[in-house]
Amino acid sequence: MIDKPIVQRIVVAGVVFNKEGKLLIIQRNKDEDVYPEMWELPSGKREFLETSNDALVREVKEEVGIDIKIVQPFSVFEYQIEKLDQLRDSTQINFIVTADSTDVKLSEEHQAFAWISKDEISKYGVSDSTKGVILKAFETYSKLS
Repeated sequence: MIDKPIVQRIVVAGVVFNKEGKLLIIQRNKDEDVYPEMWELPSGKREFLETSNDALVREVKEEVGIDIKIVQPFSVFEYQIEKLDQLRDSTQINFIVTADSTDVKLSEEHQAFAWISKDEISKYGVSDSTKGVILKAFETYSKLS
């Protein structure tokens, strides 16, 4: 039995492709309390009454400083994070997006970024869920191109 509040969240993530067909991943800071130094997609929580599309555009701009064009949503997964004072029950909606600019300006939450090809994903510490999203994104994007 869970003895702390459960907070449900909707998270939106951008699988950002550049003109060369490479995908953007970002590394969390080493001092983050959840998943320090893990590589991830630009993502964030949807605010109340905000559309998923608006949240995605805002979060990608906040985290990496680039403007995106949404192509399509293409996958969803759920995850839970237990904190001292709550259990976060999150649903992540993943979108394929494109960016004209590769001039990344990281937020304070992240310490590094990389534009990667499908073959390079194994060089980075990503969660199994994120790796699955990235591999599916390359497959889906190649069909769209």
